[in-house]
Amino acid sequence: MVNLENDFRSWIYTQHIDDCTMSPDEHDGIALEGDAVHGTVGFYNIDGEAVVEMRVEEDTSDTPAFFLHFVLNDLDRAKELFGEMATVIDQMLHRTIRHVLLCCTCGMTTTFFASKLNEQAQEMRVGYDFCAKSVEEAKRSGSEYAAVLLAPQVGYERKAICVALPDTLVMEIPARVFGTYDAAAALRLLLDAFAEARVAAVNDLRVVRDFDHSKRVLSICYANRSDEPTLSYKVLDQGEASVGGMLIRPSFDLWMLDDLTASLQVAGYPIESFDAVGIAFPGVVDEGVIPWHGDGKANKLDLADLLTKRWGVPTYVDNGATAAAAACYVSQTDWDSVAFHAQPIGVAACDQGYVVDGHPMVGRGGFSGNLKYLAKDYALSMDLDDAAWRYDGTCELVARYLCTTVCTLAPQAIFLWCDLMPDEDEIRKEMTRTLPEEAIPPLVSIWDYDGLMLIGELALCLQRLAEDVQ
Repeated sequence: MVNLENDFRSWIYTQHIDDCTMSPDEHDGIALEGDAVHGTVGFYNIDGEAVVEMRVEEDTSDTPAFFLHFVLNDLDRAKELFGEMATVIDQMLHRTIRHVLLCCTCGMTTTFFASKLNEQAQEMRVGYDFCAKSVEEAKRSGSEYAAVLLAPQVGYERKAICVALPDTLVMEIPARVFGTYDAAAALRLLLDAFAEARVAAVNDLRVVRDFDHSKRVLSICYANRSDEPTLSYKVLDQGEASVGGMLIRPSFDLWMLDDLTASLQVAGYPIESFDAVGIAFPGVVDEGVIPWHGDGKANKLDLADLLTKRWGVPTYVDNGATAAAAACYVSQTDWDSVAFHAQPIGVAACDQGYVVDGHPMVGRGGFSGNLKYLAKDYALSMDLDDAAWRYDGTCELVARYLCTTVCTLAPQAIFLWCDLMPDEDEIRKEMTRTLPEEAIPPLVSIWDYDGLMLIGELALCLQRLAEDVQ
C-alpha cells in the first residue's frame, strides 16, 4: 500500500491544471491553489487501509464544491477520480461570470432578492453575479450587464429597456416567483432564457463557420429609413470579420456604391480582390433585378449583372428579408425551416423572407413574402394606416400576417423585427384568435435588422461560391 500511495503522489505532481499550483501541505497531503479556489488531496491510514480524501472549496462558499474519499487499492481508478477533481477545479477557475442587473422602481425592493439570487447561484455553482438598481439606472448602464431582470411592478418598462439595450437579454420575473422570493425558480428561468437566445450578435460571424474560410466576401445592406438612404457593409476575410461601416447620402444612386468601393480601397480592400459581393436590397428582387426609378420613371435594373461586369467580381443581389431569414437559419441549429418578418413603423406593408429545409425560398419573380396585398382584407379593430403607427395596432397587424405565414408554410420558427416591437406573448395571444395554440411556432424577437441582413448576405454568397465549386 505504501508503494501505491507513493506512486499516486508522484503521478499527481506530473499533472497540470491551468492557473493552479501544487505543493505539499502541512498535513502531509497535496495542496492545489488557484484564484479563490483551493483543493487538497489527503492521505490517511485507517484500520490499516490507505484512504485518500479529495476536497475542493472556494472562498465564497462554506460548502465543498467537490468532496470524495476512497480506499486506495487501484491506481488506475485513483487517477480517474483525480481527473474528475481536476476538471472541477479547472471549470471553477475558468468559468465566465455573467453580471445580471435586477431592477424595480428605485432598486430597494430588489436588493434582498438579488442577495438571495447570489446565494442560489453559489449553491448551484453557476457563474452569475446579481446586483440591484432602479429602472432609470438600468436604461443608462444596463449595457454593461449580460441580462436585466425586471420586477413585476415595472414589467411595463420591458419594451423601453429592450429598445435602449438592444444587445442585452431583458426579461420580467413572474409575480409568483418575485413575490415568494423563489430564487431557484428565477435562476432557472434565467438559465432557460440564455439557452434560448440563439441568434448571434451582429459582429459574431461564427455563424458562417461551416462555410469555406478561404474566401474574401463583401456584404452590403441598403436601407432607406427616415428618408436617409444608407449603405452598411462588412468584409469577411478568410473567416474573420475585418472592416465594416456605413455611408449615408441624400439619395441613392450608383455613385453611392462607387463611394463605398473607394472607402474599401483606402482600407486595403480593392473591389477586385473579393471572391464575391452580396447586396441586400428592399422590395422585390428577381434574380438580381431590382425596381429602379431613374429619371423619375418606374423601371427595372439588373443590378447584379451591371455590377458583376463593372467590378469584375461575381455580385449577387437579394431581397433584404430573404437575407435576414438566411442569417436566422445559419445562426442556430434547432430549426431547418424559418420565416423572418419585418414591420417598419408607420407602414402597413411588411417584408417576409423564408428558408425552407435549408433552402432560401424567393418564388416566381422574387414575389415570395409580399403579403402587403392581403392587409386590406385583414379584420383589424382599427384603420389599417392607424394600426401601423400604434403598438396595439402593430400587434394585431403582425399577428394577422403571421397567421397567413403559418397557414401557408408552417415554419418551425418565426423571427420578428418591428420598430414598435410587441411582446411575443401578446402576438401569440392575438394569433390564437385565428389559429390553435399548438399550430403557432416559437416567435423570436430581432433588434438589428441591418446587421442581420449583412450576416445573411455573407452566408448566401459563401453558399453560392460553394455551389459553383461543386
